[in-house]
Amino acid sequence: MRYEVETLEEGVIFRPLEAQLNAAHTPELKSQFTVLAHTTTGGIIVDLTPVQALDSSVLSALLLLRRILEENGRPLVVVAPSSGVQSVFSLSRLNEIFTLMTTIEDALQYLQAQALLLAKPAEETEEEEEEWEEEEEWDEAEEDWEEEEEDWEEDWDEEEWDEEDWEEDWEEEEEDWEEEEEEEEER
Repeated sequence: MRYEVETLEEGVIFRPLEAQLNAAHTPELKSQFTVLAHTTTGGIIVDLTPVQALDSSVLSALLLLRRILEENGRPLVVVAPSSGVQSVFSLSRLNEIFTLMTTIEDALQYLQAQALLLAKPAEETEEEEEEWEEEEEWDEAEEDWEEEEEDWEEDWDEEEWDEEDWEEDWEEEEEDWEEEEEEEEER
């Protein structure tokens, strides 16, 4: 299989130079994708502009590359201007999980945008860490409160409540209220 690899600041462009890609090309594609994913940095653009047709086995190689890159937080863009190639992605519904572009320029802009997102200023990262610490402190306080609540519930359950005592206390309270009412009426 003929192909070319172009190294850029944002990543790498892998371009197969075959009009048709099929199961015969898949082992080499998987091998090349694995090497690229492990020996380069940044995102990878798979430029399928020269390709007019491909089969589902090629999609399995792209899925392998996507999984490896995703594990490392790196973007993958597939450039697929051909309607034949786009239809294979659509029929397999993989157009829903791959980032597909129709031009190499769009793909490069996407990689640049992703590189900017990944290169957050150190200040933002420090602010996020402080927010996480505050959130962790709140979580710890909430856990302490829940433990206290559980202890209180256990103490409540362990108390022995005698129903007769309750009735006596209630009757005494009622008598006190009645006496107070009578005193007020006499005044």
